[in-house]
Amino acid sequence: MTLDGLDCTELSKKDLITETENRILYGLIFAEKMPFNLLAQKLDVSVEELHEWCCEGKVPEPEVREKLSNYFDLPEQILFWEAEH
Repeated sequence: MTLDGLDCTELSKKDLITETENRILYGLIFAEKMPFNLLAQKLDVSVEELHEWCCEGKVPEPEVREKLSNYFDLPEQILFWEAEH
């Protein structure tokens, strides 16, 4: 399965482990089998922003963090535990 156009070969799985800064958020999205573009639509953000949060460890604006927290029914502190603050 792909979430953002990545082919899930062994090489890309290795890349996900080493290049994904927020594995918690990415893992939750992966577990939901939610394509990035669909989740981005639900949150009213761009796919690029969602990718930055997962892969670059950036932290979204407070209102988006709240939407993500509500969507996954988890506190922000858990969703962004690995993210840069």
